[in-house]
Amino acid sequence: MGDQPLNAPHPLLEIACFDEHSAILAASAGADRIELCKDYNSGGLSPDIAVLENLKAKLSIPVYVMIRPHADTFCYHDSDFETMKETLVDLKSRGADGFVFGILMPYGQGTDQSPSPRVDVPRNKELVQLAGGLPCTFHRAFDLISETGWQGALRDIMDCGFASILTNGGPSGTSAIDCVDKLAFLVSWKDDEVARSQPADQFIPKIIVGGGVRASNISRLRKGTSASVFHSAALSTGVEGISTAEVMGMKRHLSAQAVLE
Repeated sequence: MGDQPLNAPHPLLEIACFDEHSAILAASAGADRIELCKDYNSGGLSPDIAVLENLKAKLSIPVYVMIRPHADTFCYHDSDFETMKETLVDLKSRGADGFVFGILMPYGQGTDQSPSPRVDVPRNKELVQLAGGLPCTFHRAFDLISETGWQGALRDIMDCGFASILTNGGPSGTSAIDCVDKLAFLVSWKDDEVARSQPADQFIPKIIVGGGVRASNISRLRKGTSASVFHSAALSTGVEGISTAEVMGMKRHLSAQAVLE
């Protein structure tokens, strides 16, 4: 089952789902892709293998899976990293279409006086290589990186081989609609050094706009950022479950926007 190209004519809608039932509802309401995880209150952890197996037998759209062993931090101990590798391999063998993760270096301690965390290139790159060509998304650990560190972080994420970056365009806890200009910058970012030697678009990760994305603001986000992928949990009541009306509303607005373009 192939993934829809990120530069498809119609913007892609990815729905974060925390259980099997929500994923089936999201797909039936028109989601283009599922981000599968568990534990909404923790912001999403690695899903159970059985849930992925069940969904792969029922859905025809891609299912990306979260690789996150705990919610304590994005700076992982060696044992955590081993768990992440084992989880990725297991989920890959059960048919995962892609992976979502992000590892940061510890910061603000010892000789590292950086004002924000940095991307752990060796560990992220190892996970991307374990994915064996399946697309990987660097998740919202990116939103912990200060704007002054974006250039270096974007180059590092590109070097790791990520296909995309999920971000709200601002500090963790803010909403995408509050960061439209910054998101537009990220969407249009190019690495001049790479561009001088080879086609940069082949290597620069696509920006996935997430963080408070809803039917009420997705048209403004699409128009203001020119992003081609949008991410939402489509929650209407703050519980673990989706609103099919939200999913259908977002799809309707994205389709209408594409016609206008």
